[in-house]
Amino acid sequence: MSSTPETRAALRALLDWYVESGVDLGIDEAPHDRYADSARAAVAQRPQAMDTRAPPIPLQPQGAERPRRAAAPIAAPDEAIRAAEQEASSARDLDELAARLADFPHAPFRDMAQHFLFGAGAPAARLIAFDAAPGVTEETSGEAFSGLSAKLLDNMLAAIGFDRSSAALAYVSPWRPPGDRALSPHEAAIFAPFARRRVELARPDVLLIFGEAPARIMLTTNEPVGKLRGKAFESRCGAHVARAFVFSSLEAMLKSAALKPAAWRDLRRAAEALQNC
Repeated sequence: MSSTPETRAALRALLDWYVESGVDLGIDEAPHDRYADSARAAVAQRPQAMDTRAPPIPLQPQGAERPRRAAAPIAAPDEAIRAAEQEASSARDLDELAARLADFPHAPFRDMAQHFLFGAGAPAARLIAFDAAPGVTEETSGEAFSGLSAKLLDNMLAAIGFDRSSAALAYVSPWRPPGDRALSPHEAAIFAPFARRRVELARPDVLLIFGEAPARIMLTTNEPVGKLRGKAFESRCGAHVARAFVFSSLEAMLKSAALKPAAWRDLRRAAEALQNC
């Protein structure tokens, strides 16, 4: 193929499209055993695991871009989930949990997104609202919960007497998925130990759960959101139990006003649960 400016521009555009679509690995004509590569990498790194762990790094300020890192070795699905469970359970407080998640090498989207957005509001509040992931507005601004869906959430919290000084806003994934797509079950399973450990450390009384991925994680269920709305649940995260209420995703409620009456009823139930705690 001739190397003309038009050809080079087309190839760059194709690579950009691949990255935006979630492709993070190139292949060649020779087959590779990626599980074996991952196992060899783990053996090579094992002596370093005996070193004393450095103190947790301070949380990166909202809006600061994260430096690009070398791609992590590919891990088998179960291996990545087990590593996430071990890493999350070792965190002693929310700051350390955020630092461990930011550095977790097998986290989906970690090396593709511009910003690490752990959440917003009061970290150890009585009420935590869980969304799936940041959107394009958050990715562009570097500020967690800053888009239109966040304004809807602020209005919902205000309706029951809460705001960002008295409630915590959290993401399952602190990185925006390419194209704002939904988290796959495997991706959600990798983030799940960090999200559940967050609840265990913060010890909220009530959880507001928005969308499929947060519901799967916090209630350990595969039921669709439509079957979970209108009910109160117990969310058991480690040693802590919180009352949980499930809502349609914030994006879905923005698109369909018909979902808002049911959300209002569930919001009132959550407010009553907070009064009784």
